Amino acid sequence: MTPRLLFTVLAILVLPVAIASIGYQWHWHWFPLLDLDDAPALLAYGLTLSVGKVGIAIALVLLSLLALHRWRRRPGQWLVFFFCLMAALGSAFVTKTVAKQYFKEPRPYVLWLAEKGRLADSDRFYAQLPSIREQWLADGLREMPERQVPGWLKLHWQDEVSYSFPSGHSIAAMTMAGFYCLLLLYRRRSLWLVGALATWSVAVCYSRLLLGLHWPADILASSVLGVMFGALGAWAFIRWDRR
Repeated sequence: MTPRLLFTVLAILVLPVAIASIGYQWHWHWFPLLDLDDAPALLAYGLTLSVGKVGIAIALVLLSLLALHRWRRRPGQWLVFFFCLMAALGSAFVTKTVAKQYFKEPRPYVLWLAEKGRLADSDRFYAQLPSIREQWLADGLREMPERQVPGWLKLHWQDEVSYSFPSGHSIAAMTMAGFYCLLLLYRRRSLWLVGALATWSVAVCYSRLLLGLHWPADILASSVLGVMFGALGAWAFIRWDRR
């Protein structure tokens, strides 16, 4: 893996996400930007689900088959590939979990609901156990009309009562994109495929902004960390393959 490949992946994955932070400095309000009961919001929710438990499992299987298609076979290749991939994703997960408890940043939707009088202030909210947060959130959202916050988003918010920084969905998507994009570029596979994977991962990051789950700094930090973990995993597999 050359520095040029790494720079290419950083450029196509991190730079588009950085635009969100630049826009935020210019007072672009990513949430609530969409009409949450319209099709664009539902599309953002679909992108978020693509990194859920089922979505990420399907994506990992398909992308792994695609990455290793017609790769020269070596003894133990799938085992090493799986170890490198899981080490990258596991590192991202641990980093995300520890960082959330350290920074303790409230989510945008929590502050938004507090401003509307639907929820206690964020300090009181996050001082409660997760089960109590879910109940408070359910109570606060019960009287909100569907056109303002649709039912599917109410349920999604109730599943996301942890802290904001960093974004677990974004770091997972970017770890996968960094890992597979580097392998595909290393093998000189279709640039359209690399572009599609990069577009998906960036779109996942923006979906988290538009649904009120994260701030621009959350997804930017998650993108940098995710690409770093993904690149290390891909580098380890390529190094093993060359030896």
